Amino acid sequence: MTARTLPIATLFCSAELELFDGLSFFLDGNSKITRGNGTYENPRPNAFSLPAASVAPGPYASASPRPCPGSTPTCRSSCYVKGLAQHAPDLYARYQSNADALQTIFEDPSGRGFAWSALKLGMWVEDNAPAGFRWHVSGDVLSLEHAEWIVNVCGVAAEVPFWIYTRTLDAVGILKTAPNLAVNVSADADNYAEALDVARAHDARLCYLSTGEVPTNLPAGSVIFPDYPLRKRAGSDWFETLPFAQRKMICPTDLYGQSEAARCGPCQKCF
Repeated sequence: MTARTLPIATLFCSAELELFDGLSFFLDGNSKITRGNGTYENPRPNAFSLPAASVAPGPYASASPRPCPGSTPTCRSSCYVKGLAQHAPDLYARYQSNADALQTIFEDPSGRGFAWSALKLGMWVEDNAPAGFRWHVSGDVLSLEHAEWIVNVCGVAAEVPFWIYTRTLDAVGILKTAPNLAVNVSADADNYAEALDVARAHDARLCYLSTGEVPTNLPAGSVIFPDYPLRKRAGSDWFETLPFAQRKMICPTDLYGQSEAARCGPCQKCF
């Protein structure tokens, strides 16, 4: 399967948040995920991202933890981040910088870096992305410690709605302790049974990446993300083959394409 390319209209943005001397986070965003922060043509950063398992190591690779520890063959082959890395390589390099910064913070035996970085990022989110903040346009939860750090950031910005999609299934219970974090368990044909069990156990939403199939027992309230060849903007009639209940689950932005009227957030399916 060839690598995906993103629509030319997709615009990217980023901002630097200095944590310590010589150590920074980079916040990112794009036309699709603004969710009230900026506009389609003028997006504002509202996400924190990391390297993706679907992108081969490049000149920015380091000894950071392996990205997307819960990735599957299906999600790696369908991953849109390959296109992002191709069209916005400088931005993708900043995802690796974020991974390096997290590793430095988590390796601090005093724990001060853990607390300070969560405080700084939470305060930045309050000031710059009050309408909503997404974890990981690229990448995923790296460890249980990482999940606890995410919960701490959400606690600092307690009035801001956060959302996350994760395949790191053992972290879902920790993530669900943040009352302002919408936790979406990512699944596909490779990990569906386990992901379904975890979602049910923690009362989390299931988000299913379909390459054509859709499980008959997909829970009510789930979200379906069609792989690119299935989308109406790619000329597919796959949508018409589904029962009405499953049509209602499909992400409209992915199915129909992006515009000011179709950005991530207004439909509220993932929140």
